[in-house]
This record gives sequence, structure tokens and C-alpha cells, in this order.
Amino acid sequence: MIFVLVAALLGSAVTGQNIDRIVGGEECEPTSHPWQVALFYFDAFFCGGVLINECWALTAAHCNMTNIQVRLGAHNILIPGEYDQYTFAEDRFPHPDFNETTYDNDIMLLKLASPAVIGQYVQSILLPGVEVEEGTSCTTSGWGTTTSPMETYPDVLQCVNVMTMSDCQQYYPEDIITDNMLCAGILEGGRDACQGDSGGPLICDLVLHGITSWGHRPCAELNKPGIYTKVTRYMEWISQTIEAYSPACP
Repeated sequence: MIFVLVAALLGSAVTGQNIDRIVGGEECEPTSHPWQVALFYFDAFFCGGVLINECWALTAAHCNMTNIQVRLGAHNILIPGEYDQYTFAEDRFPHPDFNETTYDNDIMLLKLASPAVIGQYVQSILLPGVEVEEGTSCTTSGWGTTTSPMETYPDVLQCVNVMTMSDCQQYYPEDIITDNMLCAGILEGGRDACQGDSGGPLICDLVLHGITSWGHRPCAELNKPGIYTKVTRYMEWISQTIEAYSPACP
């Protein structure tokens, strides 16, 4: 897993920035999240992602690695499923303004080496037309640790419901949260994305609004919601990149 220590960046108010980050959730109903993507490096799971059409997936820019294996339609990442699909990232397009220190613009497009076969078990998610409203109930999913700070990794896909928030600045040090970030969680704690969930989707009313980026460590702490890349800010970049590198694919 990928970690970063940011005491100098965040100051004493935050013990660490957890960038690879489901605590307080439960096993997803199998096939309920057919857009979920699992990313592997030499057969080792390291990040999540989300399918946006049969040729492209989104993930976090800090999940940028070479030789990315892409698994679609998975529920149990240790036991291959009958309907799982396997491919590779032919090309990687991290956002050109991604900041490795602050994790601003933490978003990356993956062009798949072979198109996904869309059906019951593998589907793409809708992209947003407008920003999500404050207080919307959303779901984030992944194979990240279900406990924190001690780490316990599940075999099966986990889901947790969180609420979007517009006043995230008050919960983190000044200037850490940018306009490109979306805050979601439960202020009383107990539910959050965590280690291993990075790059996965934040889905609100069956629309992709966020990419799991970073958050407080330990996860699911009081008054420490998770931070997601706000997808509405990148719609033009997404469409331009896809058009430039894969015009034949919708």
C-alpha cells in the first residue's frame, strides 16, 4: 500500500494523511457495483477504480504505476469469479496538474488494452452533469482495510454509506482542502474509506461524483470526513483526453 507522512504539511491537527484509503461498512451485494474496478501490480492488489465506458476507467493519480493489471466485475479478489474480466492499462493519463504533496487534482484516466464486455456483471457508471448537493447520501466501495489503525483486509468488496459536506475546511487545517476536492463522511465517525480504497468511486444516486483520494489517519475518526476528487471539475479534461486518444470508443 502507498503511504505518505505529512506532519509538516498538515501540522499537529492531523496525525497523518492517509492516501490509500472501508471502515464501518459491510459486504456489498454481489453484482451491485458492476462499475467497480480492481487494480493490481504483478498480481498484488493496490488500488480501486471505476469504469466510465468500455475502453476507459478512472482512478486516483497517486495510484499511478507501471504494468497495471485491471480486473472488472470482481467481488472476491482472491478467488477469480466466473464472470470476471481481465485486461491491462494500455496507457495512463494522470492529470497534468496533479500535486504529489497536496493531492490536488488527484485523478487519472486509464485506457484499457481491450474493451470491457458490458453486461450484467460489468457496467460503466454515469458521469455527473452538476455538482452533488450537500447532505446527499452516497456510497463508496473498495477492498481496503476494514479496521484502523490496525489493518484487516477483506477478500470481498465492501460498501459504506456516507454524506456529502460543503464545509470541509473547518475539519482540516487551512488551505488543505481545495475547490477540486469533495468532502464526505459521518461526523460522529465510525464510517469511512481507508487503506486500499484509493481510486475507488463515490457514487451518489447512481452517478459518479468522487474518486477516493485521502483522509485522516486513523480512518473513520470523529469530525474527520474523507476527501474525494470532485469529478465535476474534470469533465472537460476527461472528454478531451478520451477524444484525443480513443475517438472510436464512446
